[in-house]
Amino acid sequence: MKQNDFEAYKKAVKLCYEEEKNGNYSSFLLHPSRANLRNLCVERLKENPSPDDLNSFKIFIGFEFKAENRNKLKDETDRFRTIENFLKGSSDSSDVEVINIAAILVDFTPRPFLKFVKRHKGEEDITTVHPLEKEETKTEKATLLLPKKKSSTKKNLIFGLLGFTALFSLGYTAKDLVLPEKQCMQWQKDHYEPIDCQSKINSLYASAAIIPFDDDAIELNRLEVCDTTTFYEGKKAKIWYCKVKGIPEFFDGPGFHPVTGKTLKPVTDYILNKYVKGK
Repeated sequence: MKQNDFEAYKKAVKLCYEEEKNGNYSSFLLHPSRANLRNLCVERLKENPSPDDLNSFKIFIGFEFKAENRNKLKDETDRFRTIENFLKGSSDSSDVEVINIAAILVDFTPRPFLKFVKRHKGEEDITTVHPLEKEETKTEKATLLLPKKKSSTKKNLIFGLLGFTALFSLGYTAKDLVLPEKQCMQWQKDHYEPIDCQSKINSLYASAAIIPFDDDAIELNRLEVCDTTTFYEGKKAKIWYCKVKGIPEFFDGPGFHPVTGKTLKPVTDYILNKYVKGK
């Protein structure tokens, strides 16, 4: 495997992610958590179970994509951590199968990596059927269920890489160009604390995961509430919550629970009456 080819492949997948995260699957990709990526993987393979994609899944996860294995996939959620970090730009990956799965998630073509290399070198058999070509032959029913995507942008991304690969002759890598070191953050009891991703101080906070810095999430704070707390502004909730071991924890905004990763919900009168008022 030539490193220049692999770096170009990763660059192309990342560019495709920037487009796809605002598309039909934005609910999964705008916040590419491990759980979201796992669920998106299921949706992508259900939608287009190509032999290449199914083989990439089997190599990456360790078992075949079958209905009877869906529950087993939940136990493999942490395998998507590397893909999450790659898409967010907090770390790079030298694992071809990781990038092949990322390509599936963002619907990048041509994939997997070997097919990408052949396409660039003009060695691919012209009779090979690609996912984009398959999409054009989907039945009318499938088209109604999922609006057809424009493929021109993705094709332009591929051709645009021809100029990009020339940069490697100057000694640069894709990581240097598009994956600069980013600041991280870590949950500290009731708030996120910005932390240098490479700092030795990280070892002092081993109880909480270190994650890429997020401009929105950094503002989240856990609150201690009582029956005099202002929970609503008009009819709109000002406080959000998530149950942990059956007990709600309260926060000052929407987002995801910093430990469990579950979606925070707007507070309701039922929750207040049961857990707050009169306590």
